[in-house]
Amino acid sequence: MMPRDVATRWNSMFDMLDFALEYRIVVQKMMEEHEEVLGMYEMANSDWKIAEQLRDVLRILKDATLFFSRETPNLATVIPAMDHIDEKFGSDALNTRLHAAIRASVAVAKRTCNRYYSRTDESDLYRVAMVLHPQYKLDYFKDTDWDPDWQEKARNLKRTENIFDSLPALAAPITRELCDELERYLSTDLEITTNIIQWWVEHRAMYARLSRMAIDYLTIPATSVAVERIFSQGRLLVSSIRNRLSAQSTRTILCLGQWSLLGMIKDMDVTNVAKMPDVEGEGDDSDGEFDPGDGWDKIDD
Repeated sequence: MMPRDVATRWNSMFDMLDFALEYRIVVQKMMEEHEEVLGMYEMANSDWKIAEQLRDVLRILKDATLFFSRETPNLATVIPAMDHIDEKFGSDALNTRLHAAIRASVAVAKRTCNRYYSRTDESDLYRVAMVLHPQYKLDYFKDTDWDPDWQEKARNLKRTENIFDSLPALAAPITRELCDELERYLSTDLEITTNIIQWWVEHRAMYARLSRMAIDYLTIPATSVAVERIFSQGRLLVSSIRNRLSAQSTRTILCLGQWSLLGMIKDMDVTNVAKMPDVEGEGDDSDGEFDPGDGWDKIDD
């Protein structure tokens, strides 16, 4: 079935154009067979050329959506992705080989993208995450010619808009150890890593305080996709015929499912649990629920 453009569905325009171009011969054949009814909608070669150009322009947004729908993207990936989209839109808006209507549309899209991009200035999180990524640090800001003031703010890791926050008598103290660790971290060469959390865990002894800060920042997801998936999984778990599960049991099952996908659940763990005796519920209203207590989901090093 041919996808249709839906205003509320991401990338539906791209999906429709991509499908139509792939099956162009079939579409044209269908138009010929039903010329009396569909003849007025038949596309000329110039129309197909515009459709192809628009599909190619929209591909970067499709790829960005798929990339940020993965499990791995975090805040450190947002700024490089936005920079790449901005650069691509900028070049497309000036590309005279594209149809004039497409160039105008891309220019509007670029302004819209920049409006959202500017909102990253309202939070330190994005820049801090970039600095704490061993592959970027401050080099990314230098290589992409960021304003020197922005680079300095990124280096300081903390920006304040309230003058009272900077008063020595009122400002929160920053330990010398953290400053030393940051300078030592920034002085080292960039490192390519596919798992930044694991990288900081492995360097915890070298950067005791900075590693804790890095893990806090770099575990922030770039989008709400993961949260939305949890909601969907929860609905599948708590179905109409399985609706007596408590919030604790639901959370436990979801956690175990994620841990299993990450390889943290071993076959021996499953075997040992299967051999354990059943847990009896307490009281008539317990529904057999068992409270494992605080700290059950703590992952030991």
